[in-house]
Amino acid sequence: MTHFVPPFGSPEIIFYIGQTHQIKNIECANGAIKGLYNTSQKIDFISDYHFVSIRLKPFGLKQLFNLNASDLLNSVLDIESHPIAKILLDLFRAEKTLDITFFKKLMTSIEQYAVYPVSSSTKSFITLTSESNYKTIKDLTLQNRIGLRTLQRNFKKEVGLSPKEYLRIKRMNAIEQKMSQNIGVFEIIADFDFADQAHFIKDFKKIRWFTPTEIVKKRMLLSDQLTNPEITSI
Repeated sequence: MTHFVPPFGSPEIIFYIGQTHQIKNIECANGAIKGLYNTSQKIDFISDYHFVSIRLKPFGLKQLFNLNASDLLNSVLDIESHPIAKILLDLFRAEKTLDITFFKKLMTSIEQYAVYPVSSSTKSFITLTSESNYKTIKDLTLQNRIGLRTLQRNFKKEVGLSPKEYLRIKRMNAIEQKMSQNIGVFEIIADFDFADQAHFIKDFKKIRWFTPTEIVKKRMLLSDQLTNPEITSI
């Protein structure tokens, strides 16, 4: 069972339910700490797979595990290889009923462990990319008095991507949201300042492997691939 999952700007903690070794691509037995990906992922699951994914904020790997997030770009760690993740896995395994109440308690535990500092430049930039119309890095930093070199140095270490890569993924995800609303390609080209249709298709395929038309036809839009989480944590 193969899924092509788009990059969406959040690292994850993945807990397997029931069967071990649920993702064929990786050797992790009971779950994984997943870094950010800057292109679509081709994931092969075993049949009847069941897992729970806890999405962290973009800097969650640094804040929770004190990991240099760039070391985990396009890769995963075994969930049992980190002491804090192992504690969370033990809490998960001990629970007999996986309901909203339990997950809220799990989130509380995660937040209590989140003690490692993250730079103000990284946090500010992430906030701006959520609120802006996806301007250039230069525009965002100049208008908001963020030092570009400081941001570039901190962001790569704390998020795993460069600010430019992160902004590109945020922008592409916004484009996919437009596409899911059946907004025409030429309106998208105008809204996101592409030079022409060829430029749009080239940029889209670089991240998603397929053209916009193929993504829609194959039902692989972000909204088709990922459910909205009921709980959001660090």
